[in-house]
Amino acid sequence: MNKYISRRKFLLGTMAAAVVPKDLFAKGSNDFDESLAVFLSDVHVNGLDELDGKKTKTSMREHLTANVAEILRMNPLPRHVFIFGDLAHLQGRLVDYRRSYPDLKLLVDAGIELTIGMGNHDHRKAFLEVWPEYEKRTLVPGAIHTVTSLPDYDLVMLDSLNEKDEADVWNPTAGALSKASQEWILSNLPNWPRLFFIGAHHPIYELRFGDGKKRMNDYIAKFPNCRGYIHGHDHIWKTNVANWREPKTVPWLTLPSNGSWGDIGYAVMRVGSGCWRGRKVAQASLVLKDFFLGNPVPQDQRNLVWDARISDIKGSKCTFVL
Repeated sequence: MNKYISRRKFLLGTMAAAVVPKDLFAKGSNDFDESLAVFLSDVHVNGLDELDGKKTKTSMREHLTANVAEILRMNPLPRHVFIFGDLAHLQGRLVDYRRSYPDLKLLVDAGIELTIGMGNHDHRKAFLEVWPEYEKRTLVPGAIHTVTSLPDYDLVMLDSLNEKDEADVWNPTAGALSKASQEWILSNLPNWPRLFFIGAHHPIYELRFGDGKKRMNDYIAKFPNCRGYIHGHDHIWKTNVANWREPKTVPWLTLPSNGSWGDIGYAVMRVGSGCWRGRKVAQASLVLKDFFLGNPVPQDQRNLVWDARISDIKGSKCTFVL
């Protein structure tokens, strides 16, 4: 039995319950593109209205609400949405996950498969209270480590959170892989049967193995079916190549922030035919909304460098050859 409902049935149901406006969805007969995926990162929604007697900024939630509405108006809808960590604000509080849940639940109820990874501002216990299904989805005990299959590739989402035991505290900023995660990677990815991407919150060079001398970028060329590395954390859209010294290199994409600071936006991944020896390509396109450092400010107070940044990178793409 198909676990998904159609966009039309979902729209009728939510409109009847007065949950969403009539124009939330685009009109059209094609419900889903199974190969279409949206990549979000660094959502940072704050569940507290006040902290230390001061009102907290709400722009992160506003960006999430707007981006979810944009995704639901896509025609066709993407079958997959991925969040590459830092769903929570700064200290991974339970209220953070509860605050972002209604927006993200709209995606799930529409039949979109949502996959959430862990970043340094997350806490697993609080996350699992709101998203308990990830205890079954994870492939590595003690981590939120998932594999999602799309028609042309798998996306292996690693858990790079180096977590402190206490709740509501700052975790170390740098990423890390647990011993169990390292063992899973080295046991499975060299012989992975399908083409795949590695996703994580942290940059490729922060994920170390064993005594720390070997890093993910030292191993990735040894995974024959790996086609790229995608991560968040830096809040800046960047494209690079992993393993400059190896004959086999793979593209390396850094995603923008959903709405906190830096490049503000998300990426849309589409699969199509390419011009490289007849091979298919997966192309991530930047959907850029803004650039700011600190907090958003009125237009007449913006640093002109911010607007130049937007002009420079708007429409940027990253192409992965499949």
